[in-house]
Amino acid sequence: MFSDEKKKRELYRNIQGELWKMRHTWIPVLHILIPVLGILVFLYYYSFAAWSDEGKISGYIQVLSIAFPLIISGICSMSVEMEEKGCFQTFLGVAVNRRNPLLAKWIVLSGMGFAAILLAVLGFAGGFRALSGKAALSAGQYLALACVLWMEGADLYLLHLFLNLAFSKSISLCVGTSELVVSALFLTGLGEGRWQYFPCTWGGRWGGYLLQYWMGNGASSAEYMTKSLMIGMAVSLLLWSGIFLWFPSYEGRQSKD
Repeated sequence: MFSDEKKKRELYRNIQGELWKMRHTWIPVLHILIPVLGILVFLYYYSFAAWSDEGKISGYIQVLSIAFPLIISGICSMSVEMEEKGCFQTFLGVAVNRRNPLLAKWIVLSGMGFAAILLAVLGFAGGFRALSGKAALSAGQYLALACVLWMEGADLYLLHLFLNLAFSKSISLCVGTSELVVSALFLTGLGEGRWQYFPCTWGGRWGGYLLQYWMGNGASSAEYMTKSLMIGMAVSLLLWSGIFLWFPSYEGRQSKD
């Protein structure tokens, strides 16, 4: 048995290794490029769109939430393909604690995802303030929106790493596309009573509840938010537990897309 200190040191080395492997790939670039392009597109559209400020912010957050599954699927596919080219040797062959490679990759990708979300939300906030001449929300409120979006994204990174490792890029992309459709549909009345069990819908719904709460619909929004957060925590725990229980038996895959 290895001490907790040795496991932590190995995890730290695995994280360093992931950062080193990704530094010359498109993965870090995409985490910057995609948010910047999204900000520019929406600010251009909002420069002439006749929406309320609240409607513009809500629409932007919802589109971010809807787009996440497919974007994350593609990024996870790129990361796993990088390992497959090396026959998973640097991913599986050097770790003593078998869960550390997956945990390190998840930490690095979800960390990049959080940075991308901060860029997307805070960058939009700055541009929107310059465009409208006023601050519709405070910096703290925009940060809260970024956090609820990241809660969705963190689960999706782990899920799509699992799908790419256990199956293939095609399966992950198909699931990502399905999640995109479900996320859009479940923002409507079709999602009532169901959306809490689908991580791909969390960012849009929780962002909407926060906006309602800040705009004065406090009691009902806070109640819905609390109940759905409890369900979301349970879903996340089951997802994380299942994948990290499975991973120690993983030996790589040979399938090609």
